[in-house]
Amino acid sequence: MLLHRIIEYVRAQNWTMNGAKVNMNKLNTRISLPALFVGILTLALMSCSSHVESPQTFIEEQAGNIEHAVARLEGESSNIQYSIWLGSPDGEAWYRHNADTLRPAASAIKTAILIEFFSEQANSLDMPFTELNGMIDNPLNPAISHFDLSQQAAVRSELRGLTARQLAEAMIHKKHIETNAAYNAAANVIIEYLGGPAKLTERVRHRFPRADGLQIARYMLADRQKNTDNLLTAESLSLLLIFLAKNTTDDALRDASRAVLLLERDVSRGDHYYKGGTLTSEPQVRIEAGWWDHNGGACIYVVIATRPVSGEKDFDEIRANLGELSKIVQDAGIHIRDILQALP
Repeated sequence: MLLHRIIEYVRAQNWTMNGAKVNMNKLNTRISLPALFVGILTLALMSCSSHVESPQTFIEEQAGNIEHAVARLEGESSNIQYSIWLGSPDGEAWYRHNADTLRPAASAIKTAILIEFFSEQANSLDMPFTELNGMIDNPLNPAISHFDLSQQAAVRSELRGLTARQLAEAMIHKKHIETNAAYNAAANVIIEYLGGPAKLTERVRHRFPRADGLQIARYMLADRQKNTDNLLTAESLSLLLIFLAKNTTDDALRDASRAVLLLERDVSRGDHYYKGGTLTSEPQVRIEAGWWDHNGGACIYVVIATRPVSGEKDFDEIRANLGELSKIVQDAGIHIRDILQALP
């Protein structure tokens, strides 16, 4: 796949070598794959070193593809709004769209909760989380007081006795549990343990001073009409992902958090770290966010779709649109990452 991308990139750039045009369309495709790979990669590296504007041109082309998709989707569904941030672990934004606009956070806010929880539990991640049972056994505890009796019963059954790491895994990717109540109660227990929503927001903003658009204000599954909503921007969420995606130093907090967020491994696309979120009540939101890491190179993406007032409970359109746009954004990020990794 990387070889194919390099060939297509060389074709697009109409490169020259020693003054002679290289016609990629006339390459003899019967030569051996290793020889072709080495030859094309060498040519790509030599040309990139002498045409420093080419990588930026490629980034702009990929950004244009995203912009075209956003314009089309916004035209087809005027009541759905989008926010996007795509870039690298060094903070460079390859594409931004409404990245500073506040959006409902849904479960994507759990990435912030994970970081703060693991920073507190660094030395006891695999020991039973001693505060857990007391919280879930108390029906008046803020972590579960707004749950109905059946939800509270499921929480007690599924979360009891988990370690700190297992509790985080339940909160992020629903490991060790079955119900949505336990999935969200796991986050609520951590929020309460860290001092409640306001205190936790202070902790996150202290660690990430530029993430001023991020706010933890209510416990998961608490009534959104009676409580201030959890909020974030694509930019503020990207700051958390940049922090986690960096591979410059050995860091126990980053390593432990990444292990929980890891969703899948792919030979060509890389390791995929992910945490999204969904809210079907108004205002509706769907979020996909994470990064793809391949041999130390990463592309970070945040894609958000919101519908402030739907007038209906159907969530299929916003889910489908977000899925289509997220794929376009992720593919663009992976292409950019691979081209930049091929540079000297």
